[in-house]
Amino acid sequence: MKNATINTIAALLLGSAVVNADPAYTKPAGYVTHTLKAGKFNLLGLTLHEAVSTSGAFEIVNGTTLTDSNADFATSLTAGKTYILEIIENTADPSLVGSIQEITSWTATTLTTPDDLGADGLAGETASGENDGAKYQLRAAKTLQDIFGDTNTAGLQEGAAGVADLVWIPDGSGDFNKYYYAKAETFPETVEEGWKNLDGSAANQVPICYTDAFFVQRRGLTDLDLVITGSVITTNVTVAVPNNYTFISGLFPVGATIATSGLQDSLLHGFAGTADLLWIPKDDASGYDIYYYHSGSSFPEVIAEGWKLIGADSSVDQASTPLKSGMIIQRRNSTQYNAPIAPPTDYADL
Repeated sequence: MKNATINTIAALLLGSAVVNADPAYTKPAGYVTHTLKAGKFNLLGLTLHEAVSTSGAFEIVNGTTLTDSNADFATSLTAGKTYILEIIENTADPSLVGSIQEITSWTATTLTTPDDLGADGLAGETASGENDGAKYQLRAAKTLQDIFGDTNTAGLQEGAAGVADLVWIPDGSGDFNKYYYAKAETFPETVEEGWKNLDGSAANQVPICYTDAFFVQRRGLTDLDLVITGSVITTNVTVAVPNNYTFISGLFPVGATIATSGLQDSLLHGFAGTADLLWIPKDDASGYDIYYYHSGSSFPEVIAEGWKLIGADSSVDQASTPLKSGMIIQRRNSTQYNAPIAPPTDYADL
């Protein structure tokens, strides 16, 4: 799967974003084109995202309940949608910056998180009341329908589950939920047109967390260009690595390499047979190039520290290898971990 191009359509346009405190500005926006190869499993992730819906600071962090009394989530958020909470500042524990949570429940001034961020070190205002609570922003998660169109305007092959293109989305437990677009039929049974789960039931506004990569199983006989629009994220994002094979998004549209990502600070180092592996799909979706990070050694051979490609000369540092929109981390031990991914350094100027 080739991540072909990004075209900036608003890189120099700054407009007011929806906030409840200090003014903020929209980030550069544009579109990327992914080529879905015919007859292949195309792995891709989201590298452009929904704009920020609202932002602020938490005064109170109480377990899974986060309170911002200056917020009006009932107005700024849309019922039934999934939002991504992004922690952009946390004075008490800066390591939480970049952490995200999927938010589906809120009141006018509180958010409910699936994980206890307070136990992880997220903090509200201190007794001095210096407005030093953790700062956040929220953006809607893109959905299956946002990406491919409510009526499949992307042009995936339609039909029954056995013939249509399939979209495989990670379910969080190491498996996938599968979706397809069905044509309207009256024979041999009545089928309503629309997005379906694999069992034929309607799939309504399926959210995709932007840290997850997903597959498009292209059953059509020709390549298909898929255009995705959105805004650029310019800050660190922490990706959870809960499974032996975790499908992750590259997050950033251009300029990111395996070295600039900082993944070497999280993945297990070692030789090809013991280190965590980063699987990056080839442009033609025919397979993967597989990388690992070696800390350097002098015995039984001299190996310089750096990124290595399985099957290539181990003396060559593969640091300049570009990230793809979708990748796989193969975890080699039983310990789950979080992996912060950094944007290219020049994103700080956006």
